[in-house]
Amino acid sequence: MPESLRSHQRAFAWVACEQRMFLLTLGSLAAAAAMVWTLALRLQHRQPLFVRASESLKDAAAGYYNGSEVTYDQLALFLNACLPLLYAVDDGGHPMLALAQGLVAPRIYDESERRLAAAGKDVSAHAMTQALTVVGMTDVVTDRATRRAAAYVRGYLTVTIQHSEAQLFPWRAQVLVEASPSSRIDRYPFFLLSCEQRVGPEALAWDATPHNGLPSL
Repeated sequence: MPESLRSHQRAFAWVACEQRMFLLTLGSLAAAAAMVWTLALRLQHRQPLFVRASESLKDAAAGYYNGSEVTYDQLALFLNACLPLLYAVDDGGHPMLALAQGLVAPRIYDESERRLAAAGKDVSAHAMTQALTVVGMTDVVTDRATRRAAAYVRGYLTVTIQHSEAQLFPWRAQVLVEASPSSRIDRYPFFLLSCEQRVGPEALAWDATPHNGLPSL
């Protein structure tokens, strides 16, 4: 067979192969399209199925930090940070009290300021210091609807004279707090609404009475 005829035969054979591949591909596409349309016609009469995606990490973190429930740990941390500010005093005055602004009700702040200011002369004359230490919290009652919590707090006041002699006085209080959203100004999640306290023998006698939280939650 001449070379020119052999070359023409090879080209014609390759074209026939291309046509067969094209027909095979076209048949596959037609079969896939027919299957898709068949499924679409069968599924158009069925109820739609909604699949909810899992919660994102951002949403989960927001739900964790913005929970509406009042936990024991949060309440204990707040009271340990807030209550000592109302009683801290030394011969230089009571500068720590200013940090309690915005954390406690104005009535509680004014009462603490009057009490500490009235004892200012004796504190300066005898170089006295006073500090409150919270040691426990019991009878915690929470109300999720109002986001309030009441608790019975136990502690003691440490009073020193001339920076040498120290005296301990039992201290008890029944507190009512309200949950508040934290911000850049106020990082604390609670606001102290009321604080009924006892010091000395009255505090020890108060331990013998039942405390089930404040009724005005």
